[in-house]
Amino acid sequence: MSTIKITPSKSLNGEIRASPSKSYSHRAFIAASLADGVSVIKNPLTSGDVKITIEILKLLGVQILEESKNTYIVEKIRVSFDSYKQIINCKNSGTSLRIFSALSLLIKEGLTFTGEFLKRNRPIRPLLESLKSLGADYSLEKDQLQVKRISNKCDLVKIQGDISSQFITALLFISTLLKCDNKDGIEIELTTPLVSHPYIKITMDVLSSFGINILEELDNEKKGKYYIPCGQRYRPQVYEIPGDFSSAAFIIAVAALALDDSRLIINNLNTQNPQGDKRIIEILQKMGTNIQINQEQNQVIINGNISKYNLHGIDIDCKEIPDLFPILCVAGAIAEGKTTLYNASNLRLKECDRISVMVRELTKMGVKVDEEEDKLTVYHSRLNGSKIDHEDDHRIAMACIIAAIYSNNSSTMQNIDIISDSYPNFIEELINLGANIEIKN
Repeated sequence: MSTIKITPSKSLNGEIRASPSKSYSHRAFIAASLADGVSVIKNPLTSGDVKITIEILKLLGVQILEESKNTYIVEKIRVSFDSYKQIINCKNSGTSLRIFSALSLLIKEGLTFTGEFLKRNRPIRPLLESLKSLGADYSLEKDQLQVKRISNKCDLVKIQGDISSQFITALLFISTLLKCDNKDGIEIELTTPLVSHPYIKITMDVLSSFGINILEELDNEKKGKYYIPCGQRYRPQVYEIPGDFSSAAFIIAVAALALDDSRLIINNLNTQNPQGDKRIIEILQKMGTNIQINQEQNQVIINGNISKYNLHGIDIDCKEIPDLFPILCVAGAIAEGKTTLYNASNLRLKECDRISVMVRELTKMGVKVDEEEDKLTVYHSRLNGSKIDHEDDHRIAMACIIAAIYSNNSSTMQNIDIISDSYPNFIEELINLGANIEIKN
């Protein structure tokens, strides 16, 4: 377990390449594993939660080999997804547990899961109930879940959209593969407005690349239906994972919040990509940051100095961007005036209650905040160093490190390995850009 000491800095400068997308990596490895043939996945993230997904696929008989640096061969063979009787530990990976719960319907006798996710009582029951419409049965105890398919029915699937977009992602992955009695397609109806719609766009983007067609019909409130024709086949692909805006947001912010002149170039960020967290650019620009986009080179260029660019607080709707919430809290503490983050209630159901944990950590650093059930108001404050407790949430850990960089005195943080869930090179890259961070093993 590693510990870091963060000593305040005033500016960061340099050029980096954005980390691979965690969301795309999960989905691409799973889609490739469902295709008949050999796929090639280039530049994926393979640490943290994605590593869990890869390990589960291997347990289910899928061959995944590293052909060369940052290039992986994925092949579904004859025994893949045939049968697996051991208990699978998904640890705290919500994406892994939710998608493989649905994929259990493909496997004789189903699958049994355990892990920290279940021990923390994170939401999954609405997904399991919806799988009953597809012939599934399940048993859920405190730390163990078993899911299997007991009939070939494919009734209308009804699912809440306001808890986790991963519920819908899981259903989209499994629906086309199921054998159905007297049905040529599966219909999914959202009973509440969808949150985090950009993550569904990522799912559909990946599925489309692997040959799966899905009809989406949503109204302005993000309620509606999905229709998935049965009998489609995943086709093998050569697929390159794009840079991750969710991770890059922290590096973009660390330059934008600099106290003195800073200039940072981030490569491998395609702003035409459907990732919702690219909104970090728009939000910080609205707050006053000088950010330029070079679309031809897939570059984002940040010129930082909060005095020169007059960073000020704004109101921010977090409904579609839950992973930006922690770093936007930090931006609100440094910006003049106040910043209100609203439509954020589903953040209480993430790796931890992100609202209450950010309130606790910012308060420890001397920041004034007003917490409500679905929103947080953060006031401009002088930040003090603290002993940071990230509650094993990688995005809170990264956000608090950035807050510590611009505090008045030093801070410490334990168990920084959690950051590898999404951004394994985060600390190293901050140091290379000029941050004063000391690693102690």
